[in-house]
Amino acid sequence: MFYLLNSLLKQRNKAYTTTLCVSKKMNSKTILKYGIGILILEIIFIGLWIYELKPDPSISIGIVLILPVLFGINLILGIIFRLLKKPFSKIFFVNSIVCPLIFYAFWNLWFMNWAERNYVEYSFGIENQKLEISLSKTSEYFSISDKTNQKNGSTTGLYFGKYERIGDSIKLTDGKNEMFIFENKLIGFPESLNKIKLKKAE
Repeated sequence: MFYLLNSLLKQRNKAYTTTLCVSKKMNSKTILKYGIGILILEIIFIGLWIYELKPDPSISIGIVLILPVLFGINLILGIIFRLLKKPFSKIFFVNSIVCPLIFYAFWNLWFMNWAERNYVEYSFGIENQKLEISLSKTSEYFSISDKTNQKNGSTTGLYFGKYERIGDSIKLTDGKNEMFIFENKLIGFPESLNKIKLKKAE
């Protein structure tokens, strides 16, 4: 009788252990599936959001604010699920690191070759000055800036206005000043009576 009872207890414990292991395995698989799903959704959402926002360099510093917010949201969600004793808390703790990294990667990718995608640029020089013409690809505006002895890629604006394409030439209008770009030469620049050879940025 004692032997039979002992045998039944061992079988019950074995069955319980097996069930517990299967349950943990199922939970791990479920958590992994949800984690992959959240990762895919994050990549799609962050990519589309940045594409729709179309940020320019003037707001690039915004990443300093956005990254801590993404980290904080996921950390708070992880803590809440942890207090509720939900296994999904692990997803949000991990995601508090992964999500900001994904955003950082997309943000940097957007600004790679940003100027080339949005502007046609020409450079030229007068005496000791290094100057640059920028024609916007997304609007009808242009600018002529001085790059001489400027640090960190900054420039000093000289002329601003609208441009229009007339046949093979480009007309630049800044108030009363009218200039033309024709055959990679600038004509009518106020500081020079001569035609100025331009170098188009590749």
